Amino acid sequence: MKHRDTHDLLGGLAMLAAGVFFAVYGSRYNMGTAARMGPGYFPVILGWLLAVLGLLVALPAWWRQGSPIVVQWRNLFWSVASVVLFAVSLRLLGMALATFVSCLLALVPVTMPLKTRFILSAVISGLTVLIFAVGLRMILPVWPWSL
Repeated sequence: MKHRDTHDLLGGLAMLAAGVFFAVYGSRYNMGTAARMGPGYFPVILGWLLAVLGLLVALPAWWRQGSPIVVQWRNLFWSVASVVLFAVSLRLLGMALATFVSCLLALVPVTMPLKTRFILSAVISGLTVLIFAVGLRMILPVWPWSL
């Protein structure tokens, strides 16, 4: 049985679908001209460009031999669990601690020293606070005591 290059095929089809969506949705706005672009010009042009690139990725993958997809259920479980934990614990722990704990949970299946996991989680937590709380000034509790 021949296995198609499913990874590139699905990736190309996803690019095609996203491109067509943005092009069709952007066509609701005024296109304008190349000299005086309207609000719909950029999304429509880039949407169709993305759709063409998606076809250029997906079509050769249909005929190319690839390896079968092996779903890594353990990694998927821990990734989804970390997102759910973040959603549940954001209001209880604040953004910094919820991000830290979620990162640790997502790193369960990874073969990495414990010290490195803690450092990586702390860096990601710090960047999250800097980007969302400081940079974008989103109104989110950063610490449990700032509720």
